[in-house]
Amino acid sequence: MKKIQTILFLIALLLPSAMAAQDFTALWITGSAVPEGTQQLVKQPNGNFAFKGALNVGEVKVMTTATYQEGVTQFLKPQLTDSYLINNGLYYVTTKDASQPGWVVSFQEDLYHFVVLPGSKKLQGELFFPWNELLIAGSAIPNGADNTEWKRDNMLPFVRDHENPYIFTWEGELGIYNNVVEPGYFKLEGQMTWGPRELHPYQHGEDILNSQQVCIGGNDNKWKVSKNGRYRITVNLYDETVHAEMVPASSYQIRKTLGISTMDNETESPATVYDLNGMKRTSLSPGLNIIRRTDGRIIKVAKRRYNK
Repeated sequence: MKKIQTILFLIALLLPSAMAAQDFTALWITGSAVPEGTQQLVKQPNGNFAFKGALNVGEVKVMTTATYQEGVTQFLKPQLTDSYLINNGLYYVTTKDASQPGWVVSFQEDLYHFVVLPGSKKLQGELFFPWNELLIAGSAIPNGADNTEWKRDNMLPFVRDHENPYIFTWEGELGIYNNVVEPGYFKLEGQMTWGPRELHPYQHGEDILNSQQVCIGGNDNKWKVSKNGRYRITVNLYDETVHAEMVPASSYQIRKTLGISTMDNETESPATVYDLNGMKRTSLSPGLNIIRRTDGRIIKVAKRRYNK
């Protein structure tokens, strides 16, 4: 019994210092793999610290001060020897010994992305290539859910920017509908299924019109809409940002007049209208029209002649 009490006392004695070690206000990286010598990590709203950018072959050390201060600076040392920066989540311990090894970078690349997770004392990293697709899912989209579940097969696709593959835009109707589970909520998927690639808000129930940042993975938080209407949502995966706005009815009508098809949920970019002689038009004319979209595609659209 006395031995158990002694063990519990030692745990209680060590626990506060271990917890304090994870209360980081800022983190930096240094080492032979860091092109600029030392760079500060970006602190995210959930308390994690992230890096995106180029690294050389070599070593990355994560530390708690901008410059090394003997006896003060703590290093986030991997528990295992020869731990690679690209991993699915490896534990670290803190040390003030600057001679301890850091994280191994085995090849030069411009698209490294790693995150320090103080809550679980892990570091996980990857190469952050553009996603092939992004889709909106949930009860806030028409037919996105019933009264028991969200409909995976009814997700709606974003359109990827043809100049910046990290930027995706979606435009369509969002609302708070009756007889659906979680009315007015949605999240974003990187494939037409639930995970592994997902985007969430940092706080559950963030109004999409006020939201600015996306969380890649993380908790299964969802955005919500506060009013029914037509929305335009733009996501920058590299910057991990989101911007949403309501689309005025006049803008919507202009897009309809310019012959933007509803086949792709009306997510296509605006277009220029020409007649068959190559003369530019401000709107569709009765008969056959030539539509040139800003992504370079050219289509033909016929407008009916209505008899009064």
